[in-house]
Amino acid sequence: MDGTNSLPNDLTECHELLLAAYKQSVQLEKKVAASQQQAAELNRVLDETAASFEELKQEHAATLDELAWHKRWAFGRRRERFSEGEGQGHLFDLEPPAVGELEGPITPDEEAETEVKGHRRRKNRKIDWDKLRQIHHEHDLSDEEKVCPCGRTMDRIGEDVTRELEYEPAKLEAHIHTRPKYACRRCKDGVSAAPLPPRPIPGGIAGPGLITEVFVGKFGDHLPLHRLEDILARYGVYISRSTMSGWMKAVAELLRPLYDFQRKLALRSSLMWTDDTPITVLGGPKGSFRGHFWVYIGDKEYPYSVYDFTNSHSRDGPADFLQSYSGYLHADAYTGYDSIFSAPGSSIIEVACWSHTRSRFFKAVGSNPREAHQVLEWVRQLYDIEDRAHDWSVDARRELRAGEANPVLDKIEAYLAELAPRALPKSSLAKAVTYARNQWEALRRYTDDGRLTIDNNVSERTLRHQAIGRKNYLFLGSEAAGPRAAVLYTILAGAKRHRIEPWAYVCDLLLRLNADDPNLEEMLPDHWAASHPDAILTHRLEESRRKAVRTRARRAHRRARQK
Repeated sequence: MDGTNSLPNDLTECHELLLAAYKQSVQLEKKVAASQQQAAELNRVLDETAASFEELKQEHAATLDELAWHKRWAFGRRRERFSEGEGQGHLFDLEPPAVGELEGPITPDEEAETEVKGHRRRKNRKIDWDKLRQIHHEHDLSDEEKVCPCGRTMDRIGEDVTRELEYEPAKLEAHIHTRPKYACRRCKDGVSAAPLPPRPIPGGIAGPGLITEVFVGKFGDHLPLHRLEDILARYGVYISRSTMSGWMKAVAELLRPLYDFQRKLALRSSLMWTDDTPITVLGGPKGSFRGHFWVYIGDKEYPYSVYDFTNSHSRDGPADFLQSYSGYLHADAYTGYDSIFSAPGSSIIEVACWSHTRSRFFKAVGSNPREAHQVLEWVRQLYDIEDRAHDWSVDARRELRAGEANPVLDKIEAYLAELAPRALPKSSLAKAVTYARNQWEALRRYTDDGRLTIDNNVSERTLRHQAIGRKNYLFLGSEAAGPRAAVLYTILAGAKRHRIEPWAYVCDLLLRLNADDPNLEEMLPDHWAASHPDAILTHRLEESRRKAVRTRARRAHRRARQK
């Protein structure tokens, strides 16, 4: 049937039919709009879910990265050793390292080791017997044993000498100072007596040797005062911790002029190294707070290592200490230094630390081995260049860096720019890349001057001494103890830097600083070492030299294999 025949002829019915169709279309449009709105909402939820999933994925990767790092820290090797075997980087088709020339063969005299199958055995270090007090014991035969069975007395034809090292425990002595008094019975014009010898603590019972023993024991050998209390008790004298603490307070004040003098001289350096370490301090509204020790190390012209103490980690500490300083400052990426470097009229130039940068990429090896190993391979090339130039002149070292280190730095800079957009934002790799790029200008600065160093390790090694002590005595007893400890650590840091036997040095200082007009320049650690050659410790120096020779020989051998 024709479709037009189904339409009503009545106009009213047509209107009703059109109205019904219109209402139906409106309903359909509403359903379509609702469906579109629902689809848009679902798309929004899907986008949010995808973004949340991506964020969780990044957090999960970062967590696994952190977990792997902590597992290695707890159960694995902590040393940041980048394998020097062939092909370590080539597992990932990395660019082969640059090859430097050998410094020359290592002679047998320089290499103090004996090759033994399976391992190396170091030769025993000889003992200088002549420096020790000699006590002779003769063990002879009795008169009867000297008679031969034939009846003749045997003749002495020689002797066997056996040396034995013995230890005699320390002992406390009571020194009685008697001063005869004289007076004229006719004039009756007063009494005359010889003056007392200088004493570190006027009116105190402790002599310079005992005070030095407590000083070196606490701040040099890391013995808490309660252990020193027990040690002295074994010698028959009980001295309380509070008494010894009072001695250290008095000694710090006695040594402060020498501390201030070293601080003044160190700030004249043209380049310095600095770092800090935390320490718990008892006191304050909460019962304790976190203070900080800072160390500032002068250059070769002013070879002094000076400690400072602050109640917090704010920029005010280094800003106050470095007010008068002008020159290069090797430091880590602590943000408090930024305002010092950028302050109007500041003449302090930042030199960043490649050791800190390397540590961050080493941490990223677990999650991004290819990228991290590539950067570490280039960083190793930078350190190889420094190793070759170790004994070179300042100008020669700068020229070598310009010719060989700068091209490597250019490669690292370009690679970091490539990694930045594709590294997961919360990953260890992204953090390492961001750290390096933020510090890039300061990281390259060491190539400008042959006196500058590639890292800030010298200050970290100096602070390690204080960190070991912190593990033993745990905290400082009061806020006032911080500045005093900084003085005492500075004195021992000077002795350590110049390889001085600390007991002899400190004991001499305690006597001389009480003089009427002490000569501070003679008491500086480098000057004192020059005038007391017998007090120089050489065993660590020889050990360090042997280790350096072995390390350079190993690196030279690796470079030779890579030719």
